[in-house]
Amino acid sequence: MTLDTGGMALVLVYMLSLLAIGFWARRARQESSLKDYYLAGGSLGSVGLFFTLYATQYSGNSFFALPGKAYRDGMLAGAFIFGVMGIVLVYQLYAPRMKTLADEQRFISVGDFISWRYRSDALLLAVNLVLALTLVTFILGNLKAIGLLLVSVSGGLLTFAPAVLLVCLIMAIYEALGGLRGVVWTDTVQGLMLMGGSLLVFLFLQATSQGADIAEPNRLLEAGIGFFAQPLAASQFVSLVLLIALGAAMYPQAIQRIYAARDVRTLQRSYRLMFFMPLVTTLPLFLIGMSAAQWFPGLDRAGSEQVVIRAIDTLLYDQPGLGWLMALYIGAAIAAIMSTIDSALLTLGSIISKDIIMKRRPTLDDAGLHRFSRRLTWVLMALMAVLAITLPQTIWALLVLKLELVIQVFPAIVFGLRSSRLQAAPVLAGLLAGCTTAALLRISPDWGGFWGVQDGLWAFAVNLIVLISLQSRMSRRA
Repeated sequence: MTLDTGGMALVLVYMLSLLAIGFWARRARQESSLKDYYLAGGSLGSVGLFFTLYATQYSGNSFFALPGKAYRDGMLAGAFIFGVMGIVLVYQLYAPRMKTLADEQRFISVGDFISWRYRSDALLLAVNLVLALTLVTFILGNLKAIGLLLVSVSGGLLTFAPAVLLVCLIMAIYEALGGLRGVVWTDTVQGLMLMGGSLLVFLFLQATSQGADIAEPNRLLEAGIGFFAQPLAASQFVSLVLLIALGAAMYPQAIQRIYAARDVRTLQRSYRLMFFMPLVTTLPLFLIGMSAAQWFPGLDRAGSEQVVIRAIDTLLYDQPGLGWLMALYIGAAIAAIMSTIDSALLTLGSIISKDIIMKRRPTLDDAGLHRFSRRLTWVLMALMAVLAITLPQTIWALLVLKLELVIQVFPAIVFGLRSSRLQAAPVLAGLLAGCTTAALLRISPDWGGFWGVQDGLWAFAVNLIVLISLQSRMSRRA
């Protein structure tokens, strides 16, 4: 998996180019305010919004975990494709209304909506804790992933700690300089690399592969028919699609993109494009993973997550002139990971700046909050780097929990937008019940997995039952 000198040079040039983008984004700053720093002034057009949504949605999991899951579990991994497409459909339930409100009420953070809608400090705290945990696991998990990736591709030239520190330094510079504008501009570059990396690797492998699923659609059709003929497998598939669609649509960094859009029409145009992106990103990687089960049988979990790299290595053995393909794929994976980290970090900073600091220091002006936010970026990045280097690998277990937790915020946001009668107490009770259930099912796996339904959906069902019961009781009393 080690890149040659030319490949490493291309990766380093790409990473350093992000610094230049950060400087340009700073020069394009319109004002020193939280809105400009965290929302790019609320003026993102269709192209910028599309690329930042695209680059943020696909993390390193798309390039390693998804092919690995397709290798191990076959058709079940296809749920990720439909789940990601479903995210866009969930956005349509609330994004247009949220954008209108965000403009009217000048929302910066997700907490701004919670405060405006429910007037409840307790609910605001609970929602922010869930969102902060989601963001921290995003950042730490992806920092570990990119650190290990850079160690591997450099052939040991970089060790884990310096690799993590290098990436954190680069991201802290362009994010502190440009805020969301810098993140969006770098996401455009990263999004193009994501698209090109996944598509080109698939096309080259498809052109040179015979007798495998990647080149024979009829075999995929037969595998799909056999899979869905099993009720338990079908239940697992559908529930995973729902968990991804409902949970990932609640990611706070995605909600902030709604605030940052120029207008509702811009949102709609970007979402229409986003709906089809799994067909050029996750689908090719899924097909490679499915076919790799025939190419490289018997791999363990760690080995299965490297199947795309193994496939490229095999291709390079016969066609050494395609060395650039490995550099492109590694660069795309690094781009996916970095775009996830920088977006999560910026949103975490907005929670602290807007929902904590601004509430405690209401006299602080926009320029002062802007300076604080830029410094906070450095502090948070340094803290995340230290935690990523020092925490054990068990932090990966938190990544499985994040979707199961963040889906519990769905009623507070979507139901809160669509029903004026919904009150804070039932929402808070449901949120706490759902999160507690998700944690218990994760801690005690023997309790979960009923009928093949994802544990996060059972926890979500508990959330809804508690919310509806308490809301009905309060309505009758009123």
